Amino acid sequence: MARVTHSAPRRLRHFGKRLMIAFGLLVFSFVTGLQYFVLTLPKADDRPPASDGIVVITGGQQRLGTGLALLKDGIAKKMLVSGVGRGVTKAILAEELELDRPSREALECCVELEFEAGDTRGNARAARKWAAENKLNSLLLVTANYHLPRATLIFQSQLDDIIIHVWPVSPNDFDPKTWWADPSILRLLGREFAKYLTEYVRHNG
Repeated sequence: MARVTHSAPRRLRHFGKRLMIAFGLLVFSFVTGLQYFVLTLPKADDRPPASDGIVVITGGQQRLGTGLALLKDGIAKKMLVSGVGRGVTKAILAEELELDRPSREALECCVELEFEAGDTRGNARAARKWAAENKLNSLLLVTANYHLPRATLIFQSQLDDIIIHVWPVSPNDFDPKTWWADPSILRLLGREFAKYLTEYVRHNG
């Protein structure tokens, strides 16, 4: 009588265990990397270096407010706000931000709004065009601290002949000590970390 073996099911069980272990290691590595990513997010210094122009990537009123403050402080003489929604005007922005008179004057005289960019790569292309048109050799990039690592990689690759300085903005609803307890912030940071990893591999692979 032929003997029945169970080697195939056994191999499947071993493969399943190895797959679960590999998946667990992958999740552990991602979570560990995410924690390191959050803990090492860039922080603003006392004062950014002077630049030929400021580029603000839209995504929150704090970014634009910060950019205007830097503009008024003399960090640069021109500013580009990239990725503005269609139909938004300087008057609308001034009302939404409740700008005082000096800030309104800075907005009117020295800020250009850009409406075409739909992502960070588009922001970089718009900044490259703006810099070329205005003969700018250095730019100060202003965006959220969690967005800045990826944005820096993209801007440096798209504007390799221009000096890129950076200035992080920490959103009011982001607390680096309790980010893991807020599901919406956790999802936001997880997505941004995954995008950063993809961009990092693209540039260093």
